[in-house]
Amino acid sequence: MRQIENQKELEHIWNTWSLQEYFSFSIRPYTQVVEFESEEVLLHKDEKPESLYFLFEGRAKVCLADDEGRISLISFTKGPCFLGEMEMIGAQERAQSVQAVTRCRCYAIDLEKCRDKVLNDAKFLRNLCLFLGQRFRRNTENYVHNQAYPLENRLATFILLTMHHGMYTEKHTEVAEYLGVTYRHLLYVLADFRHKNILEKTPQGYKILDLAALQALEIH
Repeated sequence: MRQIENQKELEHIWNTWSLQEYFSFSIRPYTQVVEFESEEVLLHKDEKPESLYFLFEGRAKVCLADDEGRISLISFTKGPCFLGEMEMIGAQERAQSVQAVTRCRCYAIDLEKCRDKVLNDAKFLRNLCLFLGQRFRRNTENYVHNQAYPLENRLATFILLTMHHGMYTEKHTEVAEYLGVTYRHLLYVLADFRHKNILEKTPQGYKILDLAALQALEIH
């Protein structure tokens, strides 16, 4: 994580990505602007977050680990959105793992300094309820919509969502579970993409050779 300190850059960010509109009190004195690189962890599982994040640039994935250490991919999120809000309001005691897929930039609100002000701010709580309701509706609609498509369409959409610098590197077991298919079925479609020269397998993962072909299969 890197804190952005350049004043000209900070002013540009504050003027471009509004955070103040969610609060009835001045939130800037309690806030830093931070940046996470791809694959860097924003929230560590089972830890209580010290900050409430507002992601305004980039994409991240949310994962859940069970008691046996098995990782399940839950969802993807992109800005603008809050991260760590469920832990802040006590809906869950410990954080789920949130990892950057691309470079992510966030406002980091120091809850140690303003937790009571945030939790007693009616304007923020109304906005948070709206945000949570919209996220639930969007996730439900996306799930129902996507299940109507063949795996090649769902996988192409997933690859476009998770790729970084022209590479796809997600774990097969997590992807198969997330897409609701068998491991064998997933490998079959990946092999078909390789046969069609859409993907090339490398030691680092899958290199995307034909972006247009994936975009043609993408679910909209």
